[in-house]
Amino acid sequence: MKKIPCELTLGNGGDVVAMVPLEDDGTLRIPAYSLYGTFKEGVIGCRVMSPEDKKQVVREVWDKTD
Repeated sequence: MKKIPCELTLGNGGDVVAMVPLEDDGTLRIPAYSLYGTFKEGVIGCRVMSPEDKKQVVREVWDKTD
């Protein structure tokens, strides 16, 4: 498993860049929540920032654990 940079779109309209886990089988584990400053916000979208990393993503799974 490695982590790749992704832009997460939050429910409050903000965006954050986070290192998101990419498993060896190509599964990208997108977090359901992220911190925006000190506030926990719901994630509504995810964009892999690097084209090379995007090619390695086979499927996306929303990870609802904290």
